[in-house]
Amino acid sequence: MPFITNMSGVSDVDDSIILAYDQSYIIAHDQNNVMDQFVQYKEDIGAKSITLPKFSRLAVATTPLSESEDAAGAALSDVGIVLTPVEYGNRVTVTALASLQTGGKANLAAASVVGINHGQTMDKLALNALDAGTNTYIIGGTAEGSVTAGQVASDVFLNYFYNKLARASIPMINGAYVAVMHDDVIADLRAASGAGSWQDVVKYAMPGEALVNEVGMYKGFRIVRDNQCVFGDQSGAGTVDVYNSYFFGFNALGKATSAPGTMVFSGPFDSLSRFVNIGWKETSQYKIIDSSAAWTGRSASSVGSNA
Repeated sequence: MPFITNMSGVSDVDDSIILAYDQSYIIAHDQNNVMDQFVQYKEDIGAKSITLPKFSRLAVATTPLSESEDAAGAALSDVGIVLTPVEYGNRVTVTALASLQTGGKANLAAASVVGINHGQTMDKLALNALDAGTNTYIIGGTAEGSVTAGQVASDVFLNYFYNKLARASIPMINGAYVAVMHDDVIADLRAASGAGSWQDVVKYAMPGEALVNEVGMYKGFRIVRDNQCVFGDQSGAGTVDVYNSYFFGFNALGKATSAPGTMVFSGPFDSLSRFVNIGWKETSQYKIIDSSAAWTGRSASSVGSNA
């Protein structure tokens, strides 16, 4: 996604310094926004609403073509999904004293901090959009409050979601479906053994082509770590924690932007020129595009307070 640096009220800043801030900010953002790599993205500057296309699949064409006649053809059905971008943002204030005493490094650190916050905020909004979906399965087919400590993610759990996606003919992403999970849940999958067991990302034939935060492959899913996955503290039986994991294929989630992500420098505006604000803003919305391509699974984990 594109970024813009907005220097509001700030003068006499060398281009090389701005570039350093940009790099610190963008790297921090990209390392913390896991979900944007999977979205169908559309940008329309200034738009109040943005429509993302969802094309219906065609019926299989099993009738032989006539030698002397043209193919009948089929209508391409486009069901538009409307998104309404909303403005988000945050900032920190850096004092002149902090900047002076650190040789300007306080400003660089602040750029990284707001980049992290920007990335994590958008990532969480994307996960929230997946949580709003209607396709949910709680391990064992029970109610969340009945999930026990032993009901952890396993091959059986993943097979359920693989079957749901495959039976709906959902296209894969780079040859596999994707599972986004909390580290505590991933720990249980790493411990799995037997046929089709865990394959660590470093053992891929081309590990350099791994997704952001991808840690391995298991049961047809590329496993991606994201500790912003919803975590139900003691929402299971007794004190058992319940975790949300997200399973999806191509075109599951969309993102519409009417003002792209921006790092903002503003100030100083006080009488002694002592305070500068460094922040970010973005006007976007995430929404499920193909509901059959996105599932949420809930399970316990052997890691943590699950007695």
